[in-house]
Amino acid sequence: MDDVARLAREWWLYAILGAVSLLCGVLALAYPGITLLALGIILGFYLMLGGVVALVDTIVSDSGSRALSAIVGVLALLAGLVCLRRPGESLLALVIVVGFYLVIAGVVGFVRALGDLEGRGLPLLVAFCDLILGILILALPHLSLATLAVLVGISLLIRGAFACVEAFKLWRVRHDDAPLPGSAAPA
Repeated sequence: MDDVARLAREWWLYAILGAVSLLCGVLALAYPGITLLALGIILGFYLMLGGVVALVDTIVSDSGSRALSAIVGVLALLAGLVCLRRPGESLLALVIVVGFYLVIAGVVGFVRALGDLEGRGLPLLVAFCDLILGILILALPHLSLATLAVLVGISLLIRGAFACVEAFKLWRVRHDDAPLPGSAAPA
């Protein structure tokens, strides 16, 4: 069974990640004045879910980027735990956690996208946005919470849209390959 067929079985993970990411992004943009505690908790759960999806991708995929997916997954889980453990401690800690995660996810996204021969435009765009937003967050650590919420919200919306597009593509692959009801299976 090839990578795409294996991954197509798990399309729903990308759909959940996309929906959660879009919801978190909308909330971050709609309520930029929310407290650091609320933002830290939302980001903590999002990062943990993203880490789980990356680790599932590591297990399911046979590609050469399994190690990169594992690294991003572990880093996302650790960043999520930090956000959940100390959500209100300091804005600087949250800025550093989110900034480093976005920079690392952007670099890994570039490497993974460049390894694909087809369909690398959208993954390259997401990686570029993550990298730029991560650099901005780290370069300007004294951003207000509202500015941080807007930057994170934009990143979450982009990542959520990408995950939803990927989920739909995988769903189509899974359902296009499935035999029609009442038809004989190929011999």
